[in-house]
Amino acid sequence: MRLTLSKFRKEKGMALLLVLVAVMALSLIAMGLYESSQASWDESTLERARYQAGLLAESGLSIALHPEIEPGDEALRQTLAPERSFEVKITSEGGLLPVNSLTDDKLRDAAIELFVAWGLDAAAASRAADSLADWIDDDSDPYPSGAENTFYAGIEFPQFPANAPFTSLEQLLFVAGMDQLEKVQPFWRDYFTIHSDGLVDLNAASWELIRALTGSTEDSAKNFVAVRNGDDTLEGTVDDYTFDDVGEVQSLLGLSDGEWNEIASLVTLSGTIKRIESTGRIGDFRETRIVLAEETTEGRNTVLKPVARLRK
Repeated sequence: MRLTLSKFRKEKGMALLLVLVAVMALSLIAMGLYESSQASWDESTLERARYQAGLLAESGLSIALHPEIEPGDEALRQTLAPERSFEVKITSEGGLLPVNSLTDDKLRDAAIELFVAWGLDAAAASRAADSLADWIDDDSDPYPSGAENTFYAGIEFPQFPANAPFTSLEQLLFVAGMDQLEKVQPFWRDYFTIHSDGLVDLNAASWELIRALTGSTEDSAKNFVAVRNGDDTLEGTVDDYTFDDVGEVQSLLGLSDGEWNEIASLVTLSGTIKRIESTGRIGDFRETRIVLAEETTEGRNTVLKPVARLRK
């Protein structure tokens, strides 16, 4: 009788232990399922916010592509509901350095100056700029510090350089010297373009590019941009000043007639490619869409024809 009772108690204890283990296992599974579902829900919420912010950005683009809309127009900044808004910035793609034009000596010198300002030494800056020019020219003769097929074949890339214009900014990463440039300026893509008309638009260029190209002083270049941005100091707002007088530009930058003549064929005050950058916001989340559009005339009407779409 005692043996049977002892055995019963032992089996009861084992059963209780198994129940506790099972409860613990189920608890762990439930916690795992909760965390998994919570992560899935958070991810779904994030995707919805991304999608909705993208729609808001697209709405901004649609408004900005109307040919009568000017930079700074109130229609380009709208709050549609609490924590839901979009803002559009319209400028000129010509404000960036036209990388496919770097076979021009003056533009290549400007690139070198810009690279040095970013932190490269003169030799490394010349290496990158000359190699960019070698990539797009149609011969196999390297510029003084550049790189042609002999160099690339030696590092097992015999298909380079392309000897053709860049079709994507990402291609620049394959060019000799660009690895060093990226170390000192990881945001270099924000300063180059492959879509402009090949001229630098002084009504949109950064003070750094203006200084590098024109040879003006840093103070003169910064003052020029300050005048251009107006009293609110912001680019792309209603009080922006658009230069249309070459003499005024030359005077503000402190350039002699000879200095201006050296760059006159490389600059413009009215680039033909507009850069339309629209940002949609859902709470703290943002999505940006960019359209590059060419301003053309059809009959009596001015129209904007998109030439490229980008995401930022």
